[in-house]
Amino acid sequence: MLTQLQALLSLQEDDVVIHGYEAQLAALEPRMRELDARCERLNQAIGRAEAGVVAEEEKQAFLRDKIAEHRLLIEHNQTAMDAVKTLKQATAAAAQMEQAKRIVSSEESDLLAVNRRLEELRAALAGQRAELATIEAEQEVARNEVAEQRGTIDVDLAKARQSRAAKADVVPAELRSRYDRIRGRKRVEAVFAMRGMSCGNCDTAIPMQRRHTMSTTAAIELCEGCGVLMYFTPA
Repeated sequence: MLTQLQALLSLQEDDVVIHGYEAQLAALEPRMRELDARCERLNQAIGRAEAGVVAEEEKQAFLRDKIAEHRLLIEHNQTAMDAVKTLKQATAAAAQMEQAKRIVSSEESDLLAVNRRLEELRAALAGQRAELATIEAEQEVARNEVAEQRGTIDVDLAKARQSRAAKADVVPAELRSRYDRIRGRKRVEAVFAMRGMSCGNCDTAIPMQRRHTMSTTAAIELCEGCGVLMYFTPA
């Protein structure tokens, strides 16, 4: 039959194993979060790029309409010049036509700049979409890998928890309650062998009378320094 100490240490062994499996599960999450974050950043960048393309396309369409309008005005002025009968009328028509030509020239220059920006924006957008497709493919592979790893760990974790539950029943209820409270303070281990005359966890010196009691009765005591459970082991 197991002693209290043996039962408690066996229980702790399972808890350490369970903690390891839980840590492995937790370690799988950052990989997926990073891929999700990269996708989110790219989707936002693509949204901004798409909005930029739309804005430039609107400018492009506007400039094309204005250029067509001003070219039509030039044609009208040319027709008007052909029909004028006085020098004054000819001068006025020529001035209007020259002004329209300057406007068209400026607008054509602006249109070229818009066309260049559109080409750059579309190329950048295509690159971002290609990168997003690559990341999404990586995500699919990663999700499958993570799912497979998680499945394996979940099976092992379930077995460890089942083993732990059986061992917990062997530990006296009061002792198990003290142990669980200590582990509840985010400790991996709660039970330590004494190291010489001190606590095996924090090296706090244990009074001689307590050491004697622990050595003669196999009592499991609480360390006043760090709050873990201690037991005496013969030198």
